[in-house]
Amino acid sequence: MAQGGGRNLFAKVSWAERPVGTANGSLEAAGPKQDEPVAEPPKKTVFGGPLVTFLVLAAPALWIGILVFLYGVDTPWGDQWDGTWPLLEKMQAGTLGLGDFFAFHNEHRIVFPRLIAVGLAKLTHWNVRAEMLIIWVLACICSLNLWRLLLVTGWRNSRDREWLFLAANVMLFIPLQWENFLWGFQIGFLLPLACLTACLWIGPSLRHPWNFLLTIGLCVVTTFSVASGFSCWLLTAPLLLIPQRTVAKRFGRIWWSAWLLIGAASVYLYFRGYARPAAHPSSAEALKHPFRAMQFVLAYLGTPFSSGTALDASMVASIAGAALLIPFFACLLYLFRWRQDRVFLKRSLPWALLAFSALINAFLTMIGRLGFGIAAAIQSRYISFAIMLPIGLLFLGALVLEHWRERTSLGAIRIVGGKGVVAFVTALSVLLVCGTIKSLEYWGRFQHSRLAGKAHLLLINIVDEPDGLARHVHQGDPALKARVNFLDRMGYLRPPLLRSNRIREIAFSPGPETMGELNDLGKSAEGEFAATGWAILPEKNRTADAVLLTYDDAQGEPIIFALADVGHARSDITRQLNDKAYLRSGWNKTWKAGQIPESSQLIRAWAFDAEDLQAFQIGAFSLDSPQASP
Repeated sequence: MAQGGGRNLFAKVSWAERPVGTANGSLEAAGPKQDEPVAEPPKKTVFGGPLVTFLVLAAPALWIGILVFLYGVDTPWGDQWDGTWPLLEKMQAGTLGLGDFFAFHNEHRIVFPRLIAVGLAKLTHWNVRAEMLIIWVLACICSLNLWRLLLVTGWRNSRDREWLFLAANVMLFIPLQWENFLWGFQIGFLLPLACLTACLWIGPSLRHPWNFLLTIGLCVVTTFSVASGFSCWLLTAPLLLIPQRTVAKRFGRIWWSAWLLIGAASVYLYFRGYARPAAHPSSAEALKHPFRAMQFVLAYLGTPFSSGTALDASMVASIAGAALLIPFFACLLYLFRWRQDRVFLKRSLPWALLAFSALINAFLTMIGRLGFGIAAAIQSRYISFAIMLPIGLLFLGALVLEHWRERTSLGAIRIVGGKGVVAFVTALSVLLVCGTIKSLEYWGRFQHSRLAGKAHLLLINIVDEPDGLARHVHQGDPALKARVNFLDRMGYLRPPLLRSNRIREIAFSPGPETMGELNDLGKSAEGEFAATGWAILPEKNRTADAVLLTYDDAQGEPIIFALADVGHARSDITRQLNDKAYLRSGWNKTWKAGQIPESSQLIRAWAFDAEDLQAFQIGAFSLDSPQASP
């Protein structure tokens, strides 16, 4: 980096290479001079050549990308019907305005996630898989920001750099946060994280005033993306206090005044007109139950390590959260003790703030969700924020250990300390691996629920299944049918809605492979019928998305009258077909006699593929003589 007249925005020398006692504490005064040769970075890394290193470090991101591609389903779900659909309706009517983007969604002003979602919907006819791609890209941006932060904080020539970054990527792209990767609405969680991690390296490394300008923009985006986004201003401010070169006090005061003014205005605009959502518990719960509030925060922070054992998940999460906070606060105390060591402070501070961001999110979530119980703290979607604590602690702890070992001459203490760190990291790693293995089944379950939701949407004009719509599409929405038909008219549903109740329009031959059975059909004394069986889609190696039931009309035409969810455990089928993918292939359905004409005597069951809009007959029963029809 040229002294004084250089135009490069980025620092070229890591803090670790700068002497502590530079003039005025300026980072610009340190580093190699222009006429000094700059050491070339080693071409070989701990993993081998550059290409091999890239593939190893990128493996966690590539794995998640493959999982998203395999398990993602193009079906709106949950909050997408409240947060995105109204904007699409207004866009179609020509009444969409800026105020619609600024409106609250629960306790969030998701302005920028809405802008992205609506833009994608316009470009892709609301292909939800495009939103999943953006979420994955945002996670990759977080990873790149962590890599840049590694360089900025002095890990340029360290052999530990690749190992630390690989561990961070494993945690960042952990499959435990399946809900965030498979639900397009979670742009509102990954976007602020991408902005925050960018602020952590932009603040201390870019030249003045670019560090102020860019962090202002990123903090504004974060503020209007998630309820806890305003904390980005608090986390970025300490990093802007680290000057890269001497700046005139007058200009410094001007930029700080602008930064503080815009920050205060953003927070004010965010909370202006805020009202607690009616369905949410009171924020005073934390004052009434301080012990539960503490347990909630600990469980939130320990969620990434809680789901891989046979023990109660909330208890394991609370213990893991406490186990993480103890070394984190110990590192903070050590950092405070050596605060006069400017190089050590500047290298450690961004990682400490990254870890602290998880604690802030845990506290703010506790304020709004404590009334729902401790179970609300261990949701998959919160892992994106909670995982920042172990990631930040990973690098902060490495810096503290390095600094401590250089100043500790007692070999026994160093050995004991090293063994303690190894035991701690090993225990958390085992919990993380166990949770990751177990979480893979949730990817399949979430996919099946979304496909079941697609089945309910496609037949929303044919059968009346409000319970299924509430489970798999959106709960308590009386206008859902009108909304679905509106999207269908816009061409935003793929495939389009089924308009006829005659199943022959979507019926296909099941082929030589067994696709299911109608095992039993009976009638109760109250006049209700009940059918049970199992259904699979062997070509796609998954359970059927739903089972359609038909009766034969007077002309012998099968007419759809009911839809059954597939999802009951059938261990006998897994043994019979020797495939664990079909464990939850069982189904059952009850209906009243009045749902079908009295003259109808033959009931058929069909395995339904919602992606390709195909139905395959798996069995039939005669109501006169309950025996399987040939």
